[in-house]
Amino acid sequence: MSPLHIRPIARRRFVQGLAIGGAVAGFAPALLARSAPVSPAELSGTEFDLEIAELPVNFTGKRRIATAVNGSVPAPVLRLREGDTVTLRVRNGLKEMSSIHWHGIIVPAEMDGVPGISFAGIAPGETFTYRFEVRQSGTYWYHAHTLAEQTGLYGAIIVEPKQAPAARAPDRDYCIVLSDWSDEPPLQIFLNLKKQSSYYNFAQPTAGDFLK
Repeated sequence: MSPLHIRPIARRRFVQGLAIGGAVAGFAPALLARSAPVSPAELSGTEFDLEIAELPVNFTGKRRIATAVNGSVPAPVLRLREGDTVTLRVRNGLKEMSSIHWHGIIVPAEMDGVPGISFAGIAPGETFTYRFEVRQSGTYWYHAHTLAEQTGLYGAIIVEPKQAPAARAPDRDYCIVLSDWSDEPPLQIFLNLKKQSSYYNFAQPTAGDFLK
């Protein structure tokens, strides 16, 4: 068979595949042993209240503790608008210091959310208020800078342009967040990658690969 030849898929088989995929997606919430109601998947406006807290999960058959925002892993999608000034009150419900960094967003240095560089971090039980003007549009993401991103503290940011594009806007858009999960402690993952950046590669090179 030529490598460019693709076997056609019968419509019935294709529809069956979609049905199976939908069923798996429907079971996904059952994998999470949640201790609190799930917040809306998307938040919009100029005022936001976000709470960082622990969330029991079971993705692999082993009970673990994730780091959620408003009871959600991944964190809720934040939909902003270019030109608006937004206020985000972030409460740390963890037992250790935490933070949120707005990756790719142009903000004043003190609003950047990197502990030890732009601010001291958010102490347990404390609330930090981020306030800045949204000066760009596009798709970005937010995450912790305390290794909590390894356990679920990450989410998407969608910034709508101030002026609508000339082309007809879609009826609805979907934001897809790709991530993985490890039962290993975040610090151990960090140390493993510091020792060898390819530590978690599934296809590790062999001696023969280097001789080719």
